[in-house]
Amino acid sequence: MPALPPASFVFGDRTFTPSDVIEHLAPFVGEDRQARIAEVVAARTVNVVPVLERVHDLGNVNAVLRSAEGLGYGAAHLVDLQGDAAEWTSTLDADKVSVAGGIGRARRQSQGADKWLNLHVWPDAETACDGLRAEGYRIAATHLAADAVPIAEIDFMQPTALVFGNERDGVSDTLLARADLNVVLPIDGFIQSYNISVAAALGLYHARQDRLTRQGFHGDLSEDERLVLTARYYLHSVKAAAPILARIAREL
Repeated sequence: MPALPPASFVFGDRTFTPSDVIEHLAPFVGEDRQARIAEVVAARTVNVVPVLERVHDLGNVNAVLRSAEGLGYGAAHLVDLQGDAAEWTSTLDADKVSVAGGIGRARRQSQGADKWLNLHVWPDAETACDGLRAEGYRIAATHLAADAVPIAEIDFMQPTALVFGNERDGVSDTLLARADLNVVLPIDGFIQSYNISVAAALGLYHARQDRLTRQGFHGDLSEDERLVLTARYYLHSVKAAAPILARIAREL
C-alpha cells in the first residue's frame, strides 16, 4: 500500500521524533483541537490520490486541494502545472514539499487546505507515471474514450492515482499512453465535460463512497503514519512551534 513519506523534524541541532514533537507541543494545543486533529488523522488515506496535470488556473488547483482535504485524502500530485499554477509550485520549499503550504494568494484561495496535504510536484507525465507506479498506484485517467470505464465500476480499494487534465485539452496524450485505464464520470445532460474542480470533487467523492461501502471506513493509515501526521498537524497548529522546539533543543 502507498505510504506517507517518512518524516524527521529538525530544530536547532536536534532531531525530534514525531512523539517528541507531540509531547512538547501538546501544552500549546487545546483539548478540542487535539481531538479534532485525532479525528482528521483517523479519516485520512493516501490509498487514492488526485493527480492534476498541466492545469493553468491556480484557483482550480486550490479548489481541488480543498475538496481533497475535506474528503479525507492525505496527498495530491501536481504534474507539469502551467501559468500561475506553475508560478505557485515554484514557491514551494523543495525540502518541505511533502508538507508544503502555498503562500499569499494560494493560501487564501484554498483556505489553507494545501498545508494539510502532502504535495508532490512532478516535472512531466513520464516521471510522474513512473514514480506513482513505483509507489504501487494504478493510474486512472479521467478521459472520454471508447474503452473508458464508468467510475461506478472502479474498485477504489486498489491504490489509485486519479488523474484530471487541464482546463482546455484534458489529460495529455503522453499520460494517456501510460495510464492503466480511462474512467468517465456520470453525465446525464448535454454537456460533455465538467470544470476540472467539479470533476475532481465528483470523482473523489465517489471514490470515498466506494471505499466506505466496501470496507466501512475511509481512513487507513498505519499507526506510525498517523503519528507522523499528528506531529505535522501539531506543528501547523502552533504558530510559534519552530522557536519553541528550537529552544527545547538548546536546553536538552
